[in-house]
Amino acid sequence: MFDDIDWAEILKSFRINTTKLILNMIMILLVIGFATLFINVISALTGRVIKRNQKKGNDPRAKTIITSMTLLHSVVRYSTYFVALAVIINHLGYGSIFSNLVTAAGVGALVISLGAQSVISDVISGGFILFEKQYGVGDFVQINEYSGTVISLAMRCTYLQTWKGEKVIIPNGQIKTVINYSGKYNMAVVDIPTPYEADSEKVLEVIKDVAKKYYESHKDICFEEPNVVAITSFDSSAVTMSIYQKAYGRNHFQVQRDLKMEVKKRFDKEGISIPYNQLVIHNESN
Repeated sequence: MFDDIDWAEILKSFRINTTKLILNMIMILLVIGFATLFINVISALTGRVIKRNQKKGNDPRAKTIITSMTLLHSVVRYSTYFVALAVIINHLGYGSIFSNLVTAAGVGALVISLGAQSVISDVISGGFILFEKQYGVGDFVQINEYSGTVISLAMRCTYLQTWKGEKVIIPNGQIKTVINYSGKYNMAVVDIPTPYEADSEKVLEVIKDVAKKYYESHKDICFEEPNVVAITSFDSSAVTMSIYQKAYGRNHFQVQRDLKMEVKKRFDKEGISIPYNQLVIHNESN
């Protein structure tokens, strides 16, 4: 039964197939290695550009360059692996590199038409964000309900880091509203409740004095003199007065905290109380 089998031919075929398999594996590993090396080189180059421009602080041109570099890194990574896959398929004997790229693009279009429309929406939205300069890496923004510093802008997603250190990943196509706090100034608004029983004119003069002294000692973060509004609302238990102070960049958070503390200390010194809700119970006796 086994006498008719040409074992020499079988071993020769096995050696040829094994050699071909090993060569294919080596070729695949080389393609993946070169693709990874190319991505690492681009990552190193973009990283250098980013670090060099980060030293320029809030320079708008530097922010634009940093944002462009993060997006370039994302585009190169996707494109390189896409081309590497086409080369590997071609080496295995399935079509030309160009036809594989066209086929992959066609498959990608089919996948999108079958339910992945959000992917192309994310990419297009990312392009509009970049070219319209809505925000860039390093800007402090509020996107939808999330607030934080933009640490990266990729093809599909925007990455934020909150003040608590949380990393928030937001698909670009899901971005509905953006508030960018990284302009020339932001308004610090401090609403101060004051008692109905107090002399409102005296309280107003005290608040104006506090706001003016704070501005004089913090001109490095305060933009223009403060505006103190006498009465902004009549609440159930208080008369509200407000301080409006423009602050450079996003220093308005610090200004708001500082002014609240300064007003509280000055009120304590002047004997002005800050109203709080009270509950009065009437007991009707027979």
